[in-house]
Amino acid sequence: MPTAERARGTREEILVLLRRHGHLSAPRLADLLQITSVGVRRHLGLLERDGLVESTVEKPKRGRPAAIYRLTDAGLERFPRHYDEVAREALTFLKGRDAATLSQFLAWRNERLAASYAGRVEGATLAERTDAMAEVLNEQGFMAEVEPADGGLRLCQHNCTVEHLATELPDLCTSEAELFERLLGTRVERETTIVDGAVRCQTRIDLGTRGNHAPKRTTPSPNRKAARSPA
Repeated sequence: MPTAERARGTREEILVLLRRHGHLSAPRLADLLQITSVGVRRHLGLLERDGLVESTVEKPKRGRPAAIYRLTDAGLERFPRHYDEVAREALTFLKGRDAATLSQFLAWRNERLAASYAGRVEGATLAERTDAMAEVLNEQGFMAEVEPADGGLRLCQHNCTVEHLATELPDLCTSEAELFERLLGTRVERETTIVDGAVRCQTRIDLGTRGNHAPKRTTPSPNRKAARSPA
């Protein structure tokens, strides 16, 4: 086995041991892996650099203080998770029990997202705000870009971060389009979506008279019932 591949395998073993035991010292890891403490510390250093492992110095009842290693949140994410499944079940349950409750939840979510993004999706023109919107979406993993279109713009998303949820709950796609309208200050038209079989989500934005003015910014009261965005 090549040296680099063997080293990656050792680091994976360290992650598994920390997942199983919660926290371990370098000497204990060396014992479990049957390699030297120096070798273990080299691997731990690389894992810390990558943000997968962190350490704290603890003083035992006897002996000298020792560094104890545990997984970070990023390290924990290397192991299987079923967030999508739980979220899908919860949202499907809401819609099945009371569709109005799901609509209220999505409106509440849009309120929160709008408040979070409002200070960043800014610009004197609709084109500037659309570029800012694409930048925010990219930070969320949507692989977004803006293309010219006849009489307007096209906001393209090459990745859907909620694809598994939106496949069964297209309300999420509708809610996202409403959020775009709210932040951009103009109507948008969803042309294609990944969940409908397209290779990317496309949203057309007309550069009409409504698009020449920035949307009004409001700070919703946490106690105020979320209002539904214009369709």
